[in-house]
Amino acid sequence: MAWRLNSGDIAGFKILFSLGILYGLISVLVYSIIHMKFITPLPMDAPPDRFSEARAIEHVRILSKDIGGRQQGRQGLRLAAQYIKTQLEMMKERAQPGVRIEIEETIIFHLPMNWDQPRFDQ
Repeated sequence: MAWRLNSGDIAGFKILFSLGILYGLISVLVYSIIHMKFITPLPMDAPPDRFSEARAIEHVRILSKDIGGRQQGRQGLRLAAQYIKTQLEMMKERAQPGVRIEIEETIIFHLPMNWDQPRFDQ
């Protein structure tokens, strides 16, 4: 008994073969993603010219916990501004000769609740 393939069978085999190839390619892609090596975050003592996740988290911790609330008119707002300015000045000192860092200071304008006389703070 001879096996005879008609055109519908050949088209089905082509589709099945194409799906097998697609499955293989997707499997290789998934395997490479699962076994991908991610970048290890740098510690606190990393070189200053490299981004360190530990230093960034420390800055966030200082701004959020040590300094505290930064509502309008509170001391925490002024302390946070001074901390950020100090950190920017340290970055400016460590900058390479070809890098220009400018620190701009602004005047904070407060409107009191009675709207009579505005107050200027620095």
